[in-house]
Amino acid sequence: MKAKLFISLLILLISSALASGLHAETRARFLFIGDIMAHQQQLDAARYKGKNKALRNTYDFSPQFRRVKPLLINSFLVGNLETVFAGTVQGKRKINYSGYPMFNTPDSLINALSDDLEVDLLTLANNHIFDKGSEGARRTAEVLDSADLHWTGLGLDDVPSNDAYILDNNGITAAFVNYTYGSNLWPKDNKDVHLNTISDKNIIAGLERAKSFKPDVIIACFHWGNEYHYKPNSHQIRAADTAFDNGASLLVGTHPHVLQPVEVRVSSNDVKAVAWSLGNFVSFQRTLPRERSYILSAEFVKDDSGATRLAKLGAAPLYVVAPGQKRTEVTYSGTDENTINKLDFKGLSKSMLAKIRRTGRAVLDFLGAGDDVDEYGFYTLWTEDEPDKLPVSRRKSPKD
Repeated sequence: MKAKLFISLLILLISSALASGLHAETRARFLFIGDIMAHQQQLDAARYKGKNKALRNTYDFSPQFRRVKPLLINSFLVGNLETVFAGTVQGKRKINYSGYPMFNTPDSLINALSDDLEVDLLTLANNHIFDKGSEGARRTAEVLDSADLHWTGLGLDDVPSNDAYILDNNGITAAFVNYTYGSNLWPKDNKDVHLNTISDKNIIAGLERAKSFKPDVIIACFHWGNEYHYKPNSHQIRAADTAFDNGASLLVGTHPHVLQPVEVRVSSNDVKAVAWSLGNFVSFQRTLPRERSYILSAEFVKDDSGATRLAKLGAAPLYVVAPGQKRTEVTYSGTDENTINKLDFKGLSKSMLAKIRRTGRAVLDFLGAGDDVDEYGFYTLWTEDEPDKLPVSRRKSPKD
């Protein structure tokens, strides 16, 4: 009798386990940061100033990210690289590292991005990619390849123009496409580096390429809009509509150097979202409100049928401090004590800490974020649990 009872219980447990497996869901969280810039002040701060001759002319960018690093590690992270790694020699000509308006950054920034922040993908389609010509753009892609850091946004060698980059995140396959409104410079006689630019034709071509890989989700990253404007323009809206109509579920914008709103479009059978502009992740632009941004969190869920949906959006507000106006440090500007206690704010004055919190509140109010915070320090922008509760700005700009 006991044996039969044991066998019955065992069968019941196995059946329950199988049933649970049939209804299991796969979840994946993607993080997005804005413009990664390297102005001259950042280069000066990163340059080694000690007496060790072997370290002369070396650069360490890691201190710029040390205060925000715990928010980003062990995640799937995408950022916009708004500089180039052109090196110091082009042909027979020596070139210098430089900040705005013609960026050229030491390769060691890659170490900080890949080793410290664990960036998974960098978007290269932006208006500064040709700052050092097509040679600079090509070398940028090559050194990223050498560092095993994924990139998209260029057509180069065996990478076709308007290509889609496919990456897996915890069992959910994402196809990324990347476009820019244009470039500050267009190199003469450039035949080997294609820059993905925004047009209906190019967007559709890229999304058709993306769909051919049969991904679970398609994410489009756009470098678009008017600098220092808090609202999307008509060109952004048209590009977004084209992307949504042709299969993209999430759009992430950069370039304005300030924040623009988050828009969620909910229909009876689908959810799509666009973060119009994330602002500057790191830069030495100090004019308000260019020193504040946020990390966008997007959580996707795939059910047992293989259907994938956007389930949640969140925001972690950031503020770039500039101690002594000589260096930059990216900091978390939320007010959640549990998150604050996990991060390093040592050396910052009480008045600076108060300012950081104040700017964070301005960012969250502008984005229309809720007051609830997840375990990672991200405030809810939208969740499928309350689908009709959309993010609505509570202020006209992200200024204080």
